[in-house]
Amino acid sequence: MEPWEKIYIRLRTGQTIPDIDPHLQIACVDCHGGNASQPNNKEAAHTGLIADPSEYRIIDGQRTNSCAGANCHESLVKDQYGKSLHQNLWGEKVMVAARSGVQSFDQCPQTTIEGYNGECASCHATCGDCHIAIPNSAGSGFPKTGPIYSSHKFYKTPDMQNNCTACHGSRVAHDFYGEEGVRPGDVHYENNMTCLECHTQAEMHGAIAETDQNSISRYHYDQLPACQDCHSGITDANLFHSYHIDDMTCYVCHSQTTYNNCTACHVDNVWQTDPVYQNNNPVEDFRIGLNPLYSTFEQGDLRKVKFATLRHIPIAPDSYANWGAASASLPGYNTVPTWKYTSPHNIRRYNDLTEGVSLPDCYSKCHISANSANKNYYLFKSYVDSFWSNESDANTPVFVDGHLPDGWE
Repeated sequence: MEPWEKIYIRLRTGQTIPDIDPHLQIACVDCHGGNASQPNNKEAAHTGLIADPSEYRIIDGQRTNSCAGANCHESLVKDQYGKSLHQNLWGEKVMVAARSGVQSFDQCPQTTIEGYNGECASCHATCGDCHIAIPNSAGSGFPKTGPIYSSHKFYKTPDMQNNCTACHGSRVAHDFYGEEGVRPGDVHYENNMTCLECHTQAEMHGAIAETDQNSISRYHYDQLPACQDCHSGITDANLFHSYHIDDMTCYVCHSQTTYNNCTACHVDNVWQTDPVYQNNNPVEDFRIGLNPLYSTFEQGDLRKVKFATLRHIPIAPDSYANWGAASASLPGYNTVPTWKYTSPHNIRRYNDLTEGVSLPDCYSKCHISANSANKNYYLFKSYVDSFWSNESDANTPVFVDGHLPDGWE
């Protein structure tokens, strides 16, 4: 597709640009800049052009964007979304800092800060990435509505496929939509639920307090949805819940026993060349381990439970080496597990672990004492040593070794 096709505004007979959307009653230059006095000279007209007006930048000494103009969305842009997880990626920065051996992202080596901002941060979401166009990181351009593109129409509610999973594709979309021959889709997807039915506007736009910006993750956000928001009164709904709900997350039983795990690591589009990583990238896996966030969970579904589903993330000791010598070493690498707490979006009430389960042999699907093959559901040290031995120390806090009932190991 030619670049112009992605941003082509198609007018039907008798239609004017303001007819497409009320936002377009204001002039193009009010958001995009440029020189309106030179409409017949492409180069002159594009002088000072702002391709994505909703990209945050410094204007009059403040970090803001064109959406915060007078009589527009000033409070939302400056006070809410401008300080949100989605815009700032605070959680990622916390992990980069921890592995770099410092307390905050600002204390990382300058090459790491510049490398992160130049590459990793390219995936942060601007207002337009959700409400106007396909996200920049997913190819950009107006989304198609039938056979034609949407011609710069603004959407209050983001489109699940063109916006949400255009960014959250390798894990969320892969799990949620299902994959032919591997697993069916999530039960919520099959019942026509969209992302926004759980992940609300308040969550997407919500500001993070300055005191939390160096410690926050998406699992510690007070707007995070929880299973119990819809599924109330489930503690004693059946014998299985009565036995296990205080010890494990909902996903341990209701996630399908395969979801996408990434192993390759890259910066500057240079992929990890270690064959051990490449041969396992990506890998369909399911692992139950010790809850790495146990001590910090207080509310909602993020209960203080011992066991949780874990997912491998793409970080290796030399992931940032291409950013420069100061970034090549990660002195805090072994302080943060590479198998992280996960909430797979592949939920089924009945799956490999729960289908056909009944007393008295209900334990046969998951207890190792009943079936030694069930050991493959758990994250043991021996498994990590076999494939990623340089990650063994980092994952000591989440290994199940020594934490299972007698006879299981």
